[in-house]
Amino acid sequence: MTVAPASEPIEWAPIDFDRLVDPTIAKPGRYLGNELGVEPRDWSAAAVRWALTYPEIYEVGASNLGHIILYSILNAVPGQLCDRAYLPAPDLAARLRERQQALFAVESRRPLPAFDLLGFSLSYELGATNILDMLDLAHVPIHASGRGDLPLADPAAPPLIFAGGPTATSNPEPFAAFFDFIALGDGEELLPEIGLVVAEGKAAGLSRSALLRDLAQVPGVYVPSLYGPGPDGISLVPLVAGAPPRLLRRVATPMPHYGMGLVPHIETVHDRLTIEIRRGCTRGCRFCQPGMLTRPARDVEPEAVIEAVETGMERTGYSDFSLLSLSCSDYLALPAVGVELRNRLAEQNVSLTLPSQRVDRFDENIAHILGGTRKAGLTFAPEAGTQRLRDIVNKGLTDAELLRGIRTAMESGYRKVKLYFMIGLPGETDADVLGIADTCRSLQQQCLDLGRLELNLTISNFTPKPHTPFQWHSVSTSEFRRRQELLRRELRTLRGLKTNFTDARLSAMEDFVGRGDRRLAPVIEAAWRAGAGLDAWFETVEATYAAWTGAIEAAGLGGRYRALELGDWGATGARTTSDLAAFCAQPLPWDHIDTGVDKGWLAEDLQRALDAVVVPDCSFDGCSSCGVCGPEFGHNVVVEAPPIPVQQPTRAPASERLQRLRFGFSKTGSLALLSHLDLVRLMERALRRSGLPVSFTGGFHPLPRLQFALALPLGVEAGGEWFDLEFSGSVDPPGALAQLQATLPEGLVLAGVEQVPVSAPSLSQELEGAEWQADLLAVAPGPGTAAWGPALASLLTAAELPWSDTDKKGRPRQRDCRPWLEELTLLSAEDESCRFRLGARIDSQGRSLRPEQVRFWLQERLGCALQLRHVSRERLRLRSAEPGTQEGPC
Repeated sequence: MTVAPASEPIEWAPIDFDRLVDPTIAKPGRYLGNELGVEPRDWSAAAVRWALTYPEIYEVGASNLGHIILYSILNAVPGQLCDRAYLPAPDLAARLRERQQALFAVESRRPLPAFDLLGFSLSYELGATNILDMLDLAHVPIHASGRGDLPLADPAAPPLIFAGGPTATSNPEPFAAFFDFIALGDGEELLPEIGLVVAEGKAAGLSRSALLRDLAQVPGVYVPSLYGPGPDGISLVPLVAGAPPRLLRRVATPMPHYGMGLVPHIETVHDRLTIEIRRGCTRGCRFCQPGMLTRPARDVEPEAVIEAVETGMERTGYSDFSLLSLSCSDYLALPAVGVELRNRLAEQNVSLTLPSQRVDRFDENIAHILGGTRKAGLTFAPEAGTQRLRDIVNKGLTDAELLRGIRTAMESGYRKVKLYFMIGLPGETDADVLGIADTCRSLQQQCLDLGRLELNLTISNFTPKPHTPFQWHSVSTSEFRRRQELLRRELRTLRGLKTNFTDARLSAMEDFVGRGDRRLAPVIEAAWRAGAGLDAWFETVEATYAAWTGAIEAAGLGGRYRALELGDWGATGARTTSDLAAFCAQPLPWDHIDTGVDKGWLAEDLQRALDAVVVPDCSFDGCSSCGVCGPEFGHNVVVEAPPIPVQQPTRAPASERLQRLRFGFSKTGSLALLSHLDLVRLMERALRRSGLPVSFTGGFHPLPRLQFALALPLGVEAGGEWFDLEFSGSVDPPGALAQLQATLPEGLVLAGVEQVPVSAPSLSQELEGAEWQADLLAVAPGPGTAAWGPALASLLTAAELPWSDTDKKGRPRQRDCRPWLEELTLLSAEDESCRFRLGARIDSQGRSLRPEQVRFWLQERLGCALQLRHVSRERLRLRSAEPGTQEGPC
């Protein structure tokens, strides 16, 4: 651990990152914290230090728009600092535990206990086990009760641990034991308010408990330790004077410009610019928790969306952007905004994707704006296979609208469509289950005149969610399985179909945790200790399910789980109106959370569902009196549809090849931990930001005419690399170098540039040789200083150097590498280590030698295990370069 200044506690110093994260860690670029948009933060000047900790791996967390928006907002608050942390992959987690090193934030690289607040996003019921893993890795007690009462300014005080997100807002009780407080609802305004209270409390030296009592007065903050079971044993009531009896969900206005804050250097799950266009949904689907928890609907002004996308694409260099909403099609300005953006970005080779669309609003205008030079897939969610069941769940979709939307998609060139359905919905019969297959068959038959329709189906299991009309429903794992098999048999009769079913055990556990109470905390902890992390469900489902059920039995809740698992599907529907009202009036563990939607209205809507009565969307029709609209939550903000601009013809990106430049560059420091594919992606985005007239390839997926000389292995620094770049217009070489360099991160330096003929041989054909340097370290006692030189010399005098590996298809092969060895020089030596220089020829197929192969052959000759350290490719030699110009073109 790095030694800190005397004024700073030793445990707050940054970790020794280079020693902890090296090329032996998978995808080390996850942990660099050097994304485009990261700015230096003054640690000592910050009164409050936040770490937003996402409980999934970096590729998922860095794609989450809410995570990035809140990070950007907090860093804009004077006197406050916000860093980020993510769930480490198993290899780094094991290394952290082995070395007893606390999990760290990626930018400051300081251990998480150094921060004042750690905020976790809880967006999924089973994600709590990942949070416990991160707390354990951070050396923070997992229970709120075990964190003491020291003032936050005391170096020994753990950070305040809180959670936000839809699952935390809907029912925080199963997770209450692990958090000091819960942030309910939207965080854009709430988190800065929390920061101000923490700053005051920290300056005043308040104890942890006193500070939490102050935080409990902030609307939207729930401090579980201040509440306990009421007389009925289920409802939660305040235990201290002044704590509000009901906790208010916060509502904020969307701020799309905060969503362009960071551009990762590695590929993420959603590798694009994402701009929010609408928050909230008032469609009233009775199974949908987000639709109930995010009311009222709030549209973003079209001008703000257009400006955010234009500015964001210019700043980030992304080739794709997405407009985000729970239901993008309900943003009435979407066709006008989409066409305007398509027109403005017509020459920039970009594509638009929409993550959520309603098939009944899908028309020619939306089909036109989707994709771009690249057509993405289409996804719709009919949810149910029959009109009767869609009316029960208030989907608001007819068979005719579904067919019209699919035909519009096919007329626009789409041949593959993804459809989401659910089974297990209230009121469902076998005929409704088989109706899914009937719907697919009917769509394919009625679209035959347009071509062959291929469908990709996802069949999920309905799980009742708190704060929805179906929160009182009961489900059955055995019935899920029976209905899955019933549908599987029927779908086998169809062609052009791919189907994915959700595991019924996963759904049952979601339901058990999602509608649970505080008794579930020991279950979650025991499941985590048994290895039931979130990812484990998708890797070893049998063992993970066994871990959860074992934890449930150990907590004495096995009977409750079995009752839930064997629930009566008709129990709700069999009740009389008065019995149903009395049943729904019983207390629930989440009744103290005020989402704005009245519990009585949910019960009434359940009765409407049993009667198959459809409730219209209150954004466009009359008020349904759900209880949300008012001074606390606001009202629906719906932007009327503006006129749709005239569509400009689609233009392919410029593909003229008028000029070709050859750049020399070096890649050093932390960028060595980026893979070659990451480097290519980074350079493509830098080229977009530079505004240079780059020439693109043709075809379905146009790419810049960019060629690197030879891929650089992960973890290797480079001092004399090359890439060629072609342009569709004439540029001044030194000016182009300066323009491109301004967009590149620290550690990627352009050494020089020269013009080469467009018709010249490709850069890979110009390669002649490579020069490397590397250290070798003996794992056991070394061979001695005198042994290194002869061992290296023996490789030079060897008649052959056999190397065994596999080809691209995994077939074993063996080859002699001696023809590629040109030079092997000992630069320095000690008993247990040495540094050497390797000169290797590169043949016409790009084959050559690497230091790893030298390590292998020396290990055989010296009889001891060796490790490579500090590997660098000093330069690549080109046949066409004049002597003395190999340090880089000029």
